[in-house]
Amino acid sequence: MGITFNGIAQSNEALEDFASLLGRFDLEQKFELWISASGGQSISMLRNGSNAWLMYLRFEGDSGSVTKGAQDHDATCTYMLANGQVDEYPLRWCIPIDQCYEAIAHFIRTNGGRYDLVAWQES
Repeated sequence: MGITFNGIAQSNEALEDFASLLGRFDLEQKFELWISASGGQSISMLRNGSNAWLMYLRFEGDSGSVTKGAQDHDATCTYMLANGQVDEYPLRWCIPIDQCYEAIAHFIRTNGGRYDLVAWQES
């Protein structure tokens, strides 16, 4: 697995050590996390405080899918990308942070599988 946190490549931790790595990431209120599997799948998490969402890509160049949260209005939230760029995304993509972490753990356990216990929508 390739892991990049705020633009910095992380050492490939063993699966059993990933929980502690994720715990260190969780200390940051704003971040961009990318994890890529050997089969070409990737998952990304953007977080700003209590707002977080995921993007899942099946292969490089895929338009991907994003999480679908419970909010149905057009409000947005800004997120700081690893390159310093600030982008705005809909709050309706946000899901609870714990669910983001569950989806990431599933991705790692299954070597790139998409977690189907959260709702996804094509982006």
